[in-house]
Amino acid sequence: MDLLEYMRSQNNVTQAEWERTFEDEAGEIVVLLAGSSGAAKRNGFWESAHSYLAYVDCETGILCADDGRLVYPVSDEEYAAGGILGRFRDEEIYRVAARKKISHELPEGMSASSQNRLLVVEVLEENPPCPALEEVLAEYRRPVVLNDQELGELTLDKDYDTFEGGISWRGEDIDISLEVDSSSEDTWTAAVAAMKQMMTDQDRWDRDMRAFAARELTELACDWRESADEDVPEITEESFAQRIELTSIAMDPEGSFSTYFDDDEMFFGHCVVVYGTLEDGVSSAVMAG
Repeated sequence: MDLLEYMRSQNNVTQAEWERTFEDEAGEIVVLLAGSSGAAKRNGFWESAHSYLAYVDCETGILCADDGRLVYPVSDEEYAAGGILGRFRDEEIYRVAARKKISHELPEGMSASSQNRLLVVEVLEENPPCPALEEVLAEYRRPVVLNDQELGELTLDKDYDTFEGGISWRGEDIDISLEVDSSSEDTWTAAVAAMKQMMTDQDRWDRDMRAFAARELTELACDWRESADEDVPEITEESFAQRIELTSIAMDPEGSFSTYFDDDEMFFGHCVVVYGTLEDGVSSAVMAG
């Protein structure tokens, strides 16, 4: 099963089927929540999830430092009422009874950490004392900063495994995001090198990205223009390429990038995203957002 088929199959599971993918017996743990949260629509319910950094097994006292997700089902009615993600607070410690996810084969492209899911059965205590997790939280809150002569100061966003910063691109300030494995400094070095490689030839890259986006999206922009309530200037490939403005670049260690352009209201405030690799050049452009 490939990744797309797997994701579709997950969206089709009922709540009873979903709960059977967890162990029958619940164990007591103390868990540290930090990072993103969200909810995914399934078949007749929503899977609500909060990221955790680590947990301690109350029976064994063993610290599990692999990150994962604390999950629980939510009905359509509860979801519609709102506030479902407010049940747990970010950067807080909880003692809960939870069922572990049963290990199963994952399709290529999914990280092993996606197996680390704990189904909440009961919340037993909020903010219990736990020195081991308090130490993990202190380390999580400690900033990780890279300083590069060309890229400047880059700060690690630990929730998304990205180094965030800003550079001057053809005389204009833009944001950059380097996608890394926070546990592997080799990926930090590779992502920095890839971004610097793009910067050394920024005039060519800027020209190529604008031209490609114009070829792909001018016709669509003209369609949007026709639906405008007021008179707007005619859009040509030349004017499209001139009007979009680069705002940010995301780069990974392998040299794959996505660049984000302001649309100058040609798509009524949506953005233009251009994708490619340093090796093969620009490969696609879409209207998004």
